[in-house]
Amino acid sequence: MKKINLFCVFIIGLFINLSAQNTALNTFVKLPNLKYAGIGIKVVDLETGNTVCSYNENLSLCPASTLKLLTTASALEILGDKYKFQTSLYAVGNVNEAGVLDGFLFITGTGDPSLGSEHLNANKEAFLRDWLIAIQSAGIKKITGGIQILTNTDCYEPVSYKGIIEDVGNYFAPEIYSISVFDNTYRVYLKSGVPGTTTEINRIEPKVDLIFNNCIKAVSNNADSAYIRGLPSSKERFLYGSIPSGKTDFVVKGAIPNPPLFLAEYFQKYLNENGIKVEGNITGTQRKAELNDKLLKVTYSHSLPEIIRITNFKSNNHFAESLFFTIGKEKTNVSECTYIPRQSISYIKDFWKSKGINTAGIFIYDGSGLSPANAITAGLLTDLLVYMSQKSDFSQTFYNSLPEAGKEGTVLNFMRTKNPNITARVKSGSISDVQSYAGYLEKNGKKYAFSIIVNNFTGTRSSVRNQMESFLLNL
Repeated sequence: MKKINLFCVFIIGLFINLSAQNTALNTFVKLPNLKYAGIGIKVVDLETGNTVCSYNENLSLCPASTLKLLTTASALEILGDKYKFQTSLYAVGNVNEAGVLDGFLFITGTGDPSLGSEHLNANKEAFLRDWLIAIQSAGIKKITGGIQILTNTDCYEPVSYKGIIEDVGNYFAPEIYSISVFDNTYRVYLKSGVPGTTTEINRIEPKVDLIFNNCIKAVSNNADSAYIRGLPSSKERFLYGSIPSGKTDFVVKGAIPNPPLFLAEYFQKYLNENGIKVEGNITGTQRKAELNDKLLKVTYSHSLPEIIRITNFKSNNHFAESLFFTIGKEKTNVSECTYIPRQSISYIKDFWKSKGINTAGIFIYDGSGLSPANAITAGLLTDLLVYMSQKSDFSQTFYNSLPEAGKEGTVLNFMRTKNPNITARVKSGSISDVQSYAGYLEKNGKKYAFSIIVNNFTGTRSSVRNQMESFLLNL
């Protein structure tokens, strides 16, 4: 009799628990502002492996920046946590007794997004000092043939063909090359007067060879809607939107066009200022290092775990795209050049399929989630999170790359609960008409992996965020 009573208690408790899950789910998916939305949800108990909650888990939806979870997990699993990018400086030609290099400097790279990055370097120009010292140590005092720098191989495309035109030229959509520098970002410093007047450009750092058409206005509120737009092939940039009035040094960021050529020009000026005279032209090239080239210096990137943490913690598109391209470049053996992003996509899908994850719902065109053409399932994202938690050799590294909800990163204001029994590590995603969250949730001692994607909601984004938060907390 006692056993029967205990069994009854268990069944009743299970029924109550399932009813609570169903109530939370039904309440969420029937919200008026989600009437026309595409919704995908999957929540898994990490201890048992059981699915706690599921709704359209196999529906392919635009994930926005939660796609970075696929990119960073793939980078860790495929490249390994010891992988480092390299940027190499060579001297090509002969150096005479007077220290004249009758030839040129050659710079080649493998796509290091951390070279001179403000996110990982206290001194952004430290690598330039190292290169200068290497040149001086080789006895070179003058270069007659300029600088050649690897721009892109034929396999690279600087801007995604599935991106949207309004993003091009903005800092969060930088051109991706085999050499990056200073986060591929410049800053325009603006002065704003009384509301309704056009702002003035104080300065631009670092200086870029561009023509700026400034249409940014001053407004009476604190809203910042300023952005920069311009095609990679054009030297014109257009500044639109508005910034608060009465500002003396307001910053708007843009993407450096052709970062390799920019670095070569910047380095030439740096050398001239430090006693190394550089004559000749700056040239973009696709040459490879040859046997007679003298290696002066190899600059290694920060560690892959550090790069992945910046990618997820700050939702850094530049870092994500560099990782995405590298997977295709490093893991594809082709006799002739093939478009690298397609190779990245193919390799990533095949890799996770080999791990038992259903990849049929992947339709992606970049590694950052910036393109609205991307689509992925909530089920895949959650299954990926489960794998990284339970089976990956880099489980803790991956977990630590996600910001803690309510406390830091892009989820500073998400799940700011006062309940000490609830913590979460979460990656957020948001572009036009898309809001998503995915990560790990610990509640009352139990741990879960979850993903929730909403496309084409109506009403405000803040309302949807609050509703998603309530749903997760009430599960």
